[in-house]
Amino acid sequence: MGSFFGDLGNGIKSVFKGPASKDNLFNLDNRVPLKNAIPFGIQHVLAMFAANITPIIIVFSVLGLLGTDFAIYSMLGALFMAGVGTIIQLLIGARLPIVIGTSFTFVPIFVTIGLSAGGGEAAYYTIMGSIIVGGLFATIFSLFYRWWGRIIKPIVPAIVVLGIGLSLLASGANSFFGGTSVITNVIQTGETGTGVAYYWYIIVAVVTIVAALLWSLLIKGVWKNINIIVGIIVGYIVSCCIPGMVDFSGLTIDSAALVGPHGVFDYPHILDVTKLIFSPVPCVLTSVCFICAVIEAIGDTTALAVSGLNRNPTPRELGGALAFDGINSTIGALFGALPLTTFSQNVGIVAQTKVVNRFTIFIGAMFLLIASFFPPIANFIYSIPDVVIGGTMVILFGSIAVIGMKSISEIGWTDKNIMITAISVCLGFGITIANVTIGDHVALSVTLFKSLGVDWLGDLLSNNVLNMFILAFILSWALPEDMHISLFHKKENN
Repeated sequence: MGSFFGDLGNGIKSVFKGPASKDNLFNLDNRVPLKNAIPFGIQHVLAMFAANITPIIIVFSVLGLLGTDFAIYSMLGALFMAGVGTIIQLLIGARLPIVIGTSFTFVPIFVTIGLSAGGGEAAYYTIMGSIIVGGLFATIFSLFYRWWGRIIKPIVPAIVVLGIGLSLLASGANSFFGGTSVITNVIQTGETGTGVAYYWYIIVAVVTIVAALLWSLLIKGVWKNINIIVGIIVGYIVSCCIPGMVDFSGLTIDSAALVGPHGVFDYPHILDVTKLIFSPVPCVLTSVCFICAVIEAIGDTTALAVSGLNRNPTPRELGGALAFDGINSTIGALFGALPLTTFSQNVGIVAQTKVVNRFTIFIGAMFLLIASFFPPIANFIYSIPDVVIGGTMVILFGSIAVIGMKSISEIGWTDKNIMITAISVCLGFGITIANVTIGDHVALSVTLFKSLGVDWLGDLLSNNVLNMFILAFILSWALPEDMHISLFHKKENN
């Protein structure tokens, strides 16, 4: 701990050192001119903005609280803690260009907990209580990384990065084709449900990705690296020209109540701590999920350092990233936010742009903080259609999977590593996409465990990153370094 906090002052000062230079965009430390830092910082934020509230929408829909003050303040709390958590990681924790956001890892477990608790306010306070306990557990667990991290062989984080990329592919493709709501309506009714012909969604997605690619190809210098934000802007402008594609209802301001969730100004609220429920089973299940989040954070941090800095993260950087993820989630729960962890979208941007400057990401984090106090800003960003975000996400998410492959390649495609990768991908990732047809019903294979009465096991097995980590870790120790072992080796020598 002494070494962790020993250079705390220098670690913070190095972010704001001058003179400001645009060349510092590709360095961890020192300032960048605001004319460069603002667009590049906001680009990191825009990539995760919509995804930051999607888990909240899913969970609060199950709880029957979507649209209530509980959900609204959870969203404000998520924005606020995403900004605070990012700043903490930049200055104190990992000291890497990490962006914090609401994690999807916990959604299945929270749905199970919410249904078991009967939904409503009781389920809400049960989930928040479990997050506080789980976050503290993750923090303590992460503090010992310098010891347990030694038994993780290099191939394991590389497999985890590949797993994170694979886990995001479906989400990116889903958004590219219009998002869950639009796709569901088209499948069920043949209509989008918005009054817009479906081919327009495909056109906007293609325009978005083409705009991002063309900007990257045609623009020279540092400005070529804002291709993601350019793609989003172009896609949003085009979608605004198509009546019905953009939902502007959230931009309505209640003039009678300028202060409040529907007004101009509001602020994150601390929940009623006297109502928190600390049920043993939910706390245990959430703590197990936090272990999954720790593993994902290892992969994200590794991919970030490899893609942006051309090196592996140091033990101090990894330890800081893991420990403060837990702390951020515990504090965030007090504001009604779901767990916040390192965001993979940010890793994809770093892989594409090589922008790793902490001052730049600090500017983006300040934008998140401001948005948490001014609902119209957040509502404007939320109005960006899924299809626009999807047009850029397919680039970013694919990049993460490629980084994982590249990392494995750099470690070496030995027979052992090929076997570890093959089994981890086919079984660890495969079990999350395998299905069986029962009449007209398609059931994921993990529902087998739910049918046997072990819902929690089915939910955990739906996390391909955890599956791939466990398999890669076990195989990295179980398999011999020399895979060419012959049962007749001694006989041949004779």
